[in-house]
Amino acid sequence: MTPDLNAMALFVRVVDYKSFTETSRRLGVPISTVSRKISELEKTLNVRLIERSTRKLRLTELGMDYYQFCRRGLEEFETGILMINDRQSEVSGTLRISIPPNIADVLVMPMICAYQNAYPNTTVKILVTERYVDLIEDGVDIALRVGKLKDSGLIARRLLEYRHLLVASPGYIQTHGEPQHPAELVSHQLITFGGWHGQLSWNLECEEKRHSLVIDSSLSINEISGIQYAAEAGQGIAEIPAFICAAAIQKGTLVEVMPTWHFSPTTLSVIYPSNRNTSRLVRLFMDLCISHIKKQPPFTGI
Repeated sequence: MTPDLNAMALFVRVVDYKSFTETSRRLGVPISTVSRKISELEKTLNVRLIERSTRKLRLTELGMDYYQFCRRGLEEFETGILMINDRQSEVSGTLRISIPPNIADVLVMPMICAYQNAYPNTTVKILVTERYVDLIEDGVDIALRVGKLKDSGLIARRLLEYRHLLVASPGYIQTHGEPQHPAELVSHQLITFGGWHGQLSWNLECEEKRHSLVIDSSLSINEISGIQYAAEAGQGIAEIPAFICAAAIQKGTLVEVMPTWHFSPTTLSVIYPSNRNTSRLVRLFMDLCISHIKKQPPFTGI
């Protein structure tokens, strides 16, 4: 049977204060509880730790050796609490974040820079991956995820709802014309986000109308900045998240194509293991994310 940690701590205090009565007084614990806990500890260990008399206590030889181990453990425990309190007050430590590709440049890195400017003693480690990471197994404190979340025991907070837009360069539109209906897209050069295998499709809606088409793309890349570069270079019509291509639309290097037809909205959420014992680093980062996004122009395409 494993000894009770509370009983071990009481044992150390009894030895330090040289009295069951003084230990009871200082800790505010009934003397009967102190005596019972020490007796239970001795029974668990199957050894006598303290020789008792009406006037004083005397440690046995094994009791003295055991006291040294317990005292060091208690000191380490108390040092650990002080370390946590210090780090919590200083806002220091390491925050590990998982994010999907394509949102780092425009959305995440400005938030990370603002976070470290506000809390310069923090270290941030970012894992950029398409893989659906296991926060506990991979040692991740917080993750940003796009789209519908899997049902799990994780806590989720929605940061942003946005749409993807169809965009192209003014030069492409001038040369090839602008489609007026999704059915006309099949005659255009299309730039898509995708991997090596499987067919891609676009599902568009306009008021009550819906249109789905299988994409035969001229260029497929699994990296949004590459897609935007190709679109601005006049290589075709591309699907890009609104908050990523907003600056290019403002500059005029991209224009929205068929603005009356929309993709369904999607969400960006932040997830973390539990509300219980959530670290201060995680709470502060979530608060900063929410504050940062609220200050951004509403370039969501909704």
